[in-house]
Amino acid sequence: MKKLCALASLLLAGIILVGCSIMENAKRQEFEERFSRISEVYPTAKAEDLFKKFPKGFKIRHVVDKFENNLNVTHEISLEGKPDTKTIEGTYIKTVYKDEIPSAEEVVRIPISYSDKDGVQTLDGQILEDSVKNIKFFFTRMTIDSAYLSSLNLEAVMENPVSRKYTLRYQVKDKVINEYIGTSYDSSVIFELGGIHNMIYLKNTTLVFRFKEV
Repeated sequence: MKKLCALASLLLAGIILVGCSIMENAKRQEFEERFSRISEVYPTAKAEDLFKKFPKGFKIRHVVDKFENNLNVTHEISLEGKPDTKTIEGTYIKTVYKDEIPSAEEVVRIPISYSDKDGVQTLDGQILEDSVKNIKFFFTRMTIDSAYLSSLNLEAVMENPVSRKYTLRYQVKDKVINEYIGTSYDSSVIFELGGIHNMIYLKNTTLVFRFKEV
């Protein structure tokens, strides 16, 4: 099964699956209200426009998990918008997970910069794959607000009382999402939103997309 993550999400042991329909609906409404601030970012036409919304700076983490050459490979781009210079810089990391040995091997680590004009560029002269250089961030293409979330087919509401993390899981068929992750328009996609209680929800929100076989 393939998986693409807009941002990584870690779900710890001890998660409670909210099952009662009344409780589930109440929790859904509560959590979706917390996620309503995500509309400040989704959409933002250009990454550099984030400086207007977050003048003190921002961070972007884009993670794609793929199955390449019979191995699980993670492509991770971590960027930071620096308010003093209005530049976006960070690191690209490629990690290979070998099935026969339960360990990860970091095979590439490259310092990078990003601009809307030139995309991802290396800062040390190394060569980047085209899929990395020409990345298009999901927040530049998708509108997500409370109205959109309430219209989706909710699959599960989960909470972890220990870590205080919570997750909403939806099953969606959306042309923009399917086009972005490269699957057919009629495919069912699992879409997850995760957050942490008593935190700044937008800052600690994760979005996860997974292919799901129909």
